[in-house]
Amino acid sequence: MSLTTPFPEPDSPELERFAVYSRSEIVGLLRQLRDKQVLVTLYYDQAAGFTVSNVLDVNEGFEELILDRTSDAAAQKAIHASRQLVVVAFLDNVKLQFSVGTAEAIEHQGRPAFRVRLPQQLLRMQRRNTYRRQPPEMRPATCLVPAPGERGQYESVRVLDLSVGGLALFVHPIQFALPADHTLNNCYLDLPDVGQITVTLRVRYVDAQASNDGVRRCGCEFVDLSESAARMLQRYMNKLDAAGRTRSPPLDEQAA
Repeated sequence: MSLTTPFPEPDSPELERFAVYSRSEIVGLLRQLRDKQVLVTLYYDQAAGFTVSNVLDVNEGFEELILDRTSDAAAQKAIHASRQLVVVAFLDNVKLQFSVGTAEAIEHQGRPAFRVRLPQQLLRMQRRNTYRRQPPEMRPATCLVPAPGERGQYESVRVLDLSVGGLALFVHPIQFALPADHTLNNCYLDLPDVGQITVTLRVRYVDAQASNDGVRRCGCEFVDLSESAARMLQRYMNKLDAAGRTRSPPLDEQAA
C-alpha cells in the first residue's frame, strides 16, 4: 500500500481501517476538494486509463457529484463505457480514494462536466505518525529558534503545520540560513492553550523558492522528543481536531 502515489489502492481488508461511511464527513471532504480546487485523478476502464479532473460541485440533496469533463474524446468515450470509476486525490497531504458508478455528460455553469452519484464510502489514508495539523492563523503556534551566531538571541518563527514527527516553519533566509541536517538545540515551541515545550530540531529542507516577501518554508524533524513534550504536542493536535470538527471533517482519524 502506498499513501504517497496517485495510483488507486486495490481492494484489501487492510483498507477497512481507512474507510469513511458518514455521509456528512464524505460530503464535507468532497466540498473541501471543490473549495480548494484540488486536482483529482479519475481512473476508468478498470484503472487502465486515467485523466486529471477537479470537483466542480457537490449536490447532497440530489445525491450528485459534478466533475470537470476532459476534452479528450477517446477518454470521454472510455469513461462513458466504464461501469465504475475510481477517483484519487490528496487533500492536505492525506490520500483520498473513492469509487463511483457510471458518469453522465452534462453542462455545468456553461462548462462540460460529468455527473456521478455521491460515493457511499471514501478512503481517507494517512499514517497516524505522519498526519499534520495546521494551527489557525488567528492563534498561531510559534517557535523560538536560536539566532545563528548570536548567543542567547532567538528568532520567533511561525509554525505552518506540525505532526508528532516534526513541523514546518515560515522563515526568512537572512535570519535562518541553515543547511539541511543542521541541528537546532533548545528551541521553544509555544502551543496556544497547552503551553511551551523545549524541542531539538533537525533541519530537513529549506525551500529554494522564496515567497514574494522573501519568506521560505523550512521543514524540521523532532530529535529525541521527550514523553512529556510528546503528550503536550498530542494534546494540542487533539484541540485542533476538536476545533476543526466544528468547521469541516477531520483528516486524521487513522489507525497507527
